[in-house]
Amino acid sequence: MKRLLLGKGLAWALFGFAAGGAAAEPIPLSAWIHDPVIDSVQVAPDGQRLAALTLTDINAPPEVTVWQTANLSAQPLRFKPKDSKALFMDWLNDNTLLVVGRQKFDYRIGGRPTKWFRNRIYLYTLPSADAEQAEPRSRILFDSREIISASLKSRLPNKKDKVLLGLVSLQFAEDLYELDLNTYNSKRVYRGAEAETAFVDMNGEVRSKQKFDGSGDTARLRFSYKHPQTGKWEEHHALYAAQREGMSPLAFGMDGRRVYMADNTGRDMSVIRIYDLITREIGDPIYGGGDIDALDVIQASNPEDFGKVVGFLGRSARVIREYREPKRQSMQKRLAEALPADLDHQWVSMSDDLTVIVVLSVGPREPGAYHLLVNGEQLVPLGRRFPQLAQEKLADMRFVTYEARDGLSIPGFLTVPSEGEPPFPAVVVPHGGPWARDYLGWDLWAQFLANRGYAVLQPQYRGSEGFGQALWRAGDREWGQKMQDDKDDGARWLAEQGIADPERIAIFGYSYGGYAAMAASVRSNSPYQCAISGAGLAELRTFDKVTYESSFGREYQNPTVAGLSPLDHAKEATIPIYIFHGDRDQRVPIEQSRKFANALRRAGKSVKYEEIIDLWHSFPWWPQHHLAILSSVEDYLANDCGPGGL
Repeated sequence: MKRLLLGKGLAWALFGFAAGGAAAEPIPLSAWIHDPVIDSVQVAPDGQRLAALTLTDINAPPEVTVWQTANLSAQPLRFKPKDSKALFMDWLNDNTLLVVGRQKFDYRIGGRPTKWFRNRIYLYTLPSADAEQAEPRSRILFDSREIISASLKSRLPNKKDKVLLGLVSLQFAEDLYELDLNTYNSKRVYRGAEAETAFVDMNGEVRSKQKFDGSGDTARLRFSYKHPQTGKWEEHHALYAAQREGMSPLAFGMDGRRVYMADNTGRDMSVIRIYDLITREIGDPIYGGGDIDALDVIQASNPEDFGKVVGFLGRSARVIREYREPKRQSMQKRLAEALPADLDHQWVSMSDDLTVIVVLSVGPREPGAYHLLVNGEQLVPLGRRFPQLAQEKLADMRFVTYEARDGLSIPGFLTVPSEGEPPFPAVVVPHGGPWARDYLGWDLWAQFLANRGYAVLQPQYRGSEGFGQALWRAGDREWGQKMQDDKDDGARWLAEQGIADPERIAIFGYSYGGYAAMAASVRSNSPYQCAISGAGLAELRTFDKVTYESSFGREYQNPTVAGLSPLDHAKEATIPIYIFHGDRDQRVPIEQSRKFANALRRAGKSVKYEEIIDLWHSFPWWPQHHLAILSSVEDYLANDCGPGGL
């Protein structure tokens, strides 16, 4: 495969940034906090144009930038929403871009003012690819609706110049709208409801509905499907919250009767099986199991193979993409030969004829590098998301396991500084969720801490997903107890392996990880010198409020939540703690951190508390949010974590 140098030079010239140097000093904070220099890269269906969100200045918001694919060195077209910050975009057809922007917005929910945000949807119609450059025509869609999120469901291949959009309201119900790209008229084709979800096929037809009902042992998701011959809706199966296993649809075959199902029934790892809507028979596993947890299928969007399942997604230590179709297998193999072997190469966008493919390469030392694969032969580098993060100054990450005190094997990810010698000061960083997990790949906080000289362990403690049902279920009702033991045992393992100095270990977590940091501060025999808690839950009895947006979630996860509430043990705190929380967080109420900080102060304990203005719970965050968190964490670890800092 021929590798061209045009793209790299083009990207640096366009965006005005130089790659970081190789000096021994830590990478400056400014290099970590800005928005990606290039992101959300998408190629038009006909392959003639390329669009991306780009920065011309790290202090400016991203702009939509559009190039002619055949002449990337020509002056591009640039524009941006005037009243919000662009988050992502996608081509609706060859000349129309959908851009979703976010802005601060205050609602009244349940009769009380609520500081939050809203997404706005913009349509930009560009001149044809061969026309003279001109400003696109813009339009705000659905402006009168209060929309939390929007997504492109289908380009509707059977309806020229129409697309299907999904809009999620404040009531957490998703409506489906058919949008005419010529007239901008929209027609609602499916009315969503709370506790209900619709699934569409590649043609945009609603083929399945998921509805929640019941409570306690009867709480379940009921799955109904449209019969491929009669068109009538029929209920086929259910997933009971108390059982936590069963089938759920991933994709629909183009023959109308096959459904690709994820199924973890009686299995440690999920598999993918094909279900027949007419005979109601389920086939043998076609992917997953063993050491692979099956996630999804990959369906072709090119006309030649439209709707065909051409590969699968799974996970072990990292995300796995396995193509089964020969053409894609060949291209993926050639990409692997041309690009670094330690990176995951994702096809994030492609033209209808597969002659132009956008490839995003991500790995532990690479936050994201874009390439353009042209005609399956030419590989054009477009640029890195964060070009000032020099790879030689970032750290390797590896998958590890260690034994908990009760003998359970705990997976984890270890990131060790690229400079210096062990034993290092170390930070244990538990993920959020807790029904979530980390991956062998890019992690902003792990790399930032390693660049500052800390070894980082990310324990996949009991209760984590993706490593099998046994580990997942072992966390039930063990908050602050065995789940916490797993983190403490990870800290001790670091010391036993000679990686960390046992007198210089801290814990830092966000969301559930923030709860874990709170719990660490009040447990006896703590292996940590200090704790850092972001957006943590201080009292478990309020967990039902955290899952207020999902009726099924309340029944599915809430019964597994029991154990230690840090707020009830503030007087027992033995180590200093830094607590931060965003004032627009509607997932974990800010009162949780306020209560715990105030209780610690009343008990005369060492606590630093900070509220971060305009921060919501989950990514993406703005540069000011990253700056506030990273600078405060760096300062606290260095100066206030135990006597003399960590």
